[in-house]
Amino acid sequence: MKKLVLFCKSYSKDMLRAKRMAKSVQMFNHDAIPLYISVPSCELDLFKENFKDIPCRFLSDEEILDNCIKVHGPFPRLFPNYLMQQLVKLEFWRLKKSDHYLWIDSDAYFLRPFYEKEFFYDENTPFLVMHKATDLREFSKKHNPKIAERLDNRIEKIQQLFGRKGDSFDFGEPPLLWTCAVLEALFTDFLQPKGMTIYELLYSHPCEMQLYGEFLLASKIRKIEPREPFFKFFHYPEQFFKAQREGEAEFTLAKKYMGIVMQSNWTDPKEKKKNDLARFKKFLREQQRKLGLMGSQQF
Repeated sequence: MKKLVLFCKSYSKDMLRAKRMAKSVQMFNHDAIPLYISVPSCELDLFKENFKDIPCRFLSDEEILDNCIKVHGPFPRLFPNYLMQQLVKLEFWRLKKSDHYLWIDSDAYFLRPFYEKEFFYDENTPFLVMHKATDLREFSKKHNPKIAERLDNRIEKIQQLFGRKGDSFDFGEPPLLWTCAVLEALFTDFLQPKGMTIYELLYSHPCEMQLYGEFLLASKIRKIEPREPFFKFFHYPEQFFKAQREGEAEFTLAKKYMGIVMQSNWTDPKEKKKNDLARFKKFLREQQRKLGLMGSQQF
């Protein structure tokens, strides 16, 4: 079993972004860390054809989710697609490809050579992305106070879930390094004793990044070495344009960060309309759940 692999959950809409990411891995992956990309089985041939000159290993989402179903049972009705993506990331560990995996989204790419040792504090201690979300909070003050408010509500809710008291932290801004033993403990030490499925956990607390970090912090099952995000993350276009005005470029950012993430929901002009539709569909699902139309599995 490998010590570390890279893992990306993608699909056809993000294929070109995923290809850019995979090419950056091909260019800068000094230690030849394996890259796994998971896509819907119906899209496997499309990806393989477009990535035939790029060294990566493909998996189907169904291959990962089949193992999940064996443990947690069939998916609830109307389980949202965005939670399904989080589920694939959380359940990849069951394939036992490595001890740790760095999951990276399609809209990210590396800027410079990277090495396996950069993801670990020492031989046995992986870095945990854990910070105060300073950049996002500063942006929220200037543009939209609700951004920080939503972040704080999410952090507080998940902190309470695991019964941890103390300072609040953000465990987001991927790529993120996860340890398979921690995810296994989340299942055996937290979900199983409560008789809770991973579906219920995600539906009630829909943030895989915060769930992982908060559980690790609360459980104290492993030594923790926190660090700032590996990549420069542009949540909003205003952040990107501000960085440009200040003279930032890939060359300068590479001095501090391994790579860049520009969220696809603002780089694609079609996304706004789709997001509006997604919010409407979410509203309808909520109404159906309230009316008891969820079927046998209730949340």
